[in-house]
Order: sequence, then structure tokens, then C-alpha cells
Amino acid sequence: MPAARHVATLERIAEWSAGTRSLFLRLEGDTRLAFTPGQFVSLALPVGGAELVRPYSLASNPEDDVLEICVDRVPGGAGSAYLFDLQPGAALSLKGPFGSLTVDDPPAAEMIFVADGTGIAPIRAMVRRVLERGATSPVQVLHGARAESDLLYREELEAWTHSHPHLRWEPVLAGAGTAAGENPRLEAIVRARYVDADADRARHFWICAVGDMVRRLRELLRGAGYERRSVRYEQW
Repeated sequence: MPAARHVATLERIAEWSAGTRSLFLRLEGDTRLAFTPGQFVSLALPVGGAELVRPYSLASNPEDDVLEICVDRVPGGAGSAYLFDLQPGAALSLKGPFGSLTVDDPPAAEMIFVADGTGIAPIRAMVRRVLERGATSPVQVLHGARAESDLLYREELEAWTHSHPHLRWEPVLAGAGTAAGENPRLEAIVRARYVDADADRARHFWICAVGDMVRRLRELLRGAGYERRSVRYEQW
């Protein structure tokens, strides 16, 4: 069955920085979108007489009243420029949900969530879900960003570590001179900790980021012996 198209109203905007913000969307009629944490929606944006389709991961959970997406202003990007010009009250057309980077019931094995930049959006939703579902296995969040100011949801994730002793949140800063979509420190930690350190291949991974780093991590982990279904990923 094809995904349904919905009309949503931009209810409010939260500024993370000059180039990153969260948009909160309320579906028409106060309905809720049935989705699994980690999935994304596609926005249909009327730009230049055409319809641009742009995917955005959902940072919210299905039980939330509104949908939250994180948007980066992309240099020269017509879609992000359109979204950054919107004001509360604007209408948006979207379809979804889509995607297999999901988690619903937590597995019994150790869970590793790897995110960089706005890739933390679906990771945040998935981590919240496994904690709500009473996960008892270790949960590790490797949170990559260029600088500390780019660590989206930092206060929330830190707070979760205090109420859930088996959750570990670890920021991994790439540094100001690093190219967009690259975080060599993050890749090195994954290799050293989950490939070179031991022979345990029962862990489950969820990876979300922009650029080729996602593919490299996927190939590293699967090549090291982790099952394909245990390494889920989404590359933007």
C-alpha cells in the first residue's frame, strides 16, 4: 500500500543554531502519523514552479502530538532555503512514513547508536523508545558533531543517562576544520571498540549521518562478522 499524503501546519520553530533548526508539524485534524521510531517522511516543497521532494527523519515518537524534524541549511540547497523561510502557520505536504532504520522492541543484545550531525534526530527517537520499553541491555550512544554547540538534544540525552544507568551517551567532536559529513574520530572509536577490541559479534547497530561515512561504517561492521540485519543504517 502506498504511503498516504498528509497536510501539516508548521506549529513552531526551535533554533539550534544559525544553520540548524527543528520544525514542529501538526497534521490536519490533529491526527497522528502511525510510524516506528527511526522512520522518515518526505516533504513536497513548491519551489520554482516545481515540486521538490526532500526526506527528513522524525525526531519525535508516534505518541507525540506533533511531528518534529531537524533541518540543516544547505549552501545552495533550494529545499532547505524554502523551509528556513517558513513561518509558523505555514502549510506543508508530506508523505510517509518510510525507512527501515527502526527499533520497536529492544533486543537482548548490547545496542549501539551512532549518529553525526542531524543524524541524531532518528537516533533520539529510537533511544527513547528502547528506554520506554524497559531495555536492560547496555545502550551506547556515540554522538558525533563538529563542535559542542552542534550536539543536538544534548541536555535530554545527558538527563536520560542519570535515570537509566545502563545508558551511556558519549559526544565525539570532529573539530572545526573537518569536512562536512566526516568524523574520523567517530570511525576510529567504532573500529577500536567494536571490531578490534573483542570477538563479540552479537551487538546491534543503528547508524545515521550525512555522507559516505555511513557506508564505510556499515562495511566495516559487516565485514568484521556482524550480521547484516544487526547493522541498520541511513545515509543522507
